[in-house]
Amino acid sequence: MKKILVGYPLDKYKVFEDILCSLSAKYELIIKDYDYNWLRDNIHEFDIIIPSLKIIIDDEIIGKAKKLSLLFSPTTGKDHIRFETKKKDIRVLTLNDWREEIHSVNSTAELGFALLLSLSRKLLLAHNNVVMSGRWERNDFLGRELNNKVIGIIGMGRIGQKTARYGNAFGMKVIYWDKTERKEWERIKDLNKLLCRSDFISISISLNGQTQYLINTDNITHIKRGAVLVNISRGKIVEEKALCSALEEGRLGGVGADVLELELENYEESPLYKYAQENPEANVIITPHIGGATIEAWKRVFALVFNKIPEVEL
Repeated sequence: MKKILVGYPLDKYKVFEDILCSLSAKYELIIKDYDYNWLRDNIHEFDIIIPSLKIIIDDEIIGKAKKLSLLFSPTTGKDHIRFETKKKDIRVLTLNDWREEIHSVNSTAELGFALLLSLSRKLLLAHNNVVMSGRWERNDFLGRELNNKVIGIIGMGRIGQKTARYGNAFGMKVIYWDKTERKEWERIKDLNKLLCRSDFISISISLNGQTQYLINTDNITHIKRGAVLVNISRGKIVEEKALCSALEEGRLGGVGADVLELELENYEESPLYKYAQENPEANVIITPHIGGATIEAWKRVFALVFNKIPEVEL
């Protein structure tokens, strides 16, 4: 019986019992929240891996894989898969190979809009002020309404389009930067023009060679003063030192990040993480890459992955 490593704690949730049971009838399942060293030392045992998003799979790990034939990441991005070793017998798949099947997954877009709303009303700062400081000072947390504001969306794919519709529902003007034309909203071909027009900026573009550090020291000066920026894509799309400088100067009114520039290497070394720790009064919210982490999303995604494994193995 082939052996599958599942890097997600599905066994902790009763709701996943049925899909785990169906797969365990055909494969031996090992469910483990592993670290890098454990994976490096044990990868030789596995035929298939459903890898954790938080551990980089590099050449050293792949070099120790003896039986591995399939690496199936239940994510759209694959910046955690970084091996260059050419092994023709290892197939790498992600959710991007089944775009239609994941179209109804809303979790990441919902989180992005939750961050946008929270930052616009300074909810985390207000909560901490009440609970941690024992104060009740409503006048210290004057926020901004979304109605009649401009939301600029960088990347108008599945998540970007959902974000745009949420924006429309709140009475926002939607503009976007993307190579593809979407007739429902206004396309801005010059990224700098989008940055200078937007009251709120939502990043939902894929990470690749062209989009790495898309927001950087050179163009962050174009951002409209007081704008809020939310990144729900990948950390390395944003040069965080530039973000921190913009926050320090007051150019940015808030930053929400579900991803960090160095989250896979060492998230504590990410400039935005350090800035938030050193400036607890800054309007910054950081979450640990939980965009896709809802019961509903995991049910759809893991059912898809588990159903496809027997097919793609053929």
